Amino acid sequence: MAEERPVRGGLPAGLASLAGFQLSKCGWWMEQRLEEALEPLGLRVRHFLVLAMLSSSGTLSQQEMAGYLLLDPTLMVGLVDDLEERGLCERSRDPKDRRRHSVRITGEGRDVHRRARALADEVGAEVFGPLSRDELRAVAGAIERVMEPFWTEQAVRPRRRTAR
Repeated sequence: MAEERPVRGGLPAGLASLAGFQLSKCGWWMEQRLEEALEPLGLRVRHFLVLAMLSSSGTLSQQEMAGYLLLDPTLMVGLVDDLEERGLCERSRDPKDRRRHSVRITGEGRDVHRRARALADEVGAEVFGPLSRDELRAVAGAIERVMEPFWTEQAVRPRRRTAR
């Protein structure tokens, strides 16, 4: 006789009961959906996130953006190269520190960001559609509280490269 396997929402209960697993997969699912939605704009999710940072922050260094996205700085250089090549951002050397590159969004970049943000909002509305506005606010607030110590620590002590 086959062993009965309790399932919740199409997932074995042992996984469904792990909040971290569920949050991780929710993020992965949203990212996959957003990748598809951004394709007509010629953007990847990471490009969109760079534009999102620049649209609200003015000028940021490549190093700062890599820290916020938890990316290796060499990957950030490639993302900025892609966006700069399309005229969506501009990079310049910081006059106070010649090693530092400052990046700012262009007018065209703002336009593309607005369109990408609208697509991201549509994807978010679809994924979080089962939740009421109050439930969504509660989830967002709870995640913010959970993540605050992480982001605070990141600001004080950014992620370091691990030895290979």
